[in-house]
Amino acid sequence: KILNFYFTGYMTVFKNQVAQTLHYLSRPQKEILREPLDSPAAWYGKDLRGKDSWRYVLKEEEIDELEAGLAAAKTSNKQLEQLTKEDYPLPVLGPRIAEWHEEVTNKSGVQVVSGVPVEKWSQEDAEIFYWCFGLHIGIPGAQNKDGDLIGHVIDLREDNTHQRLYKTSKKIRYHCDAADAVGLLCLRTAKSGGRSMIASSVTMYNEILKRRPDLIDEFYKT
Repeated sequence: KILNFYFTGYMTVFKNQVAQTLHYLSRPQKEILREPLDSPAAWYGKDLRGKDSWRYVLKEEEIDELEAGLAAAKTSNKQLEQLTKEDYPLPVLGPRIAEWHEEVTNKSGVQVVSGVPVEKWSQEDAEIFYWCFGLHIGIPGAQNKDGDLIGHVIDLREDNTHQRLYKTSKKIRYHCDAADAVGLLCLRTAKSGGRSMIASSVTMYNEILKRRPDLIDEFYKT
């Protein structure tokens, strides 16, 4: 089971789905880029696998801080959506989180953090951690019309043609979510399947420029 979390970095309150989507799409272009984009985010899988800058394993003292922060947040007796990053202090991890933010925003666009002690926590505790951890990085955005700020990636086994794909066992193709960044927290390993895959949209753009430059204009149409 996985918890899903969208966030952005430009407001002081969480956004509903409409506001979140409008923020994502409000990226005016002065001109069509017709040369390959030279960026750390323009990577191929074989290159990313050989680097460690986007992977981090938590140290014991950092895990202890997560536990202490969780305890502090729970003693506030606030509802999940009322919690702020001040309710979950992370002074030791703060500089590290800033590095992760930089990696996601201005470098590869990917950050994997291992060692979060979810096996010791209830689902409620995991949600408190995840919500507050996200607040140390950005501002939450709703994932659907119901205003869900944290989504549970699990097969509900419902016969509903309108069900979001992350609530089914169906394969989800490569896509971009309407957010500045998306986070996933794995609570339990799937019995089968459940692999998450990533690709660089910058590399895809550069490849289209190389292979079919005549199609680039289509990406700028609204």
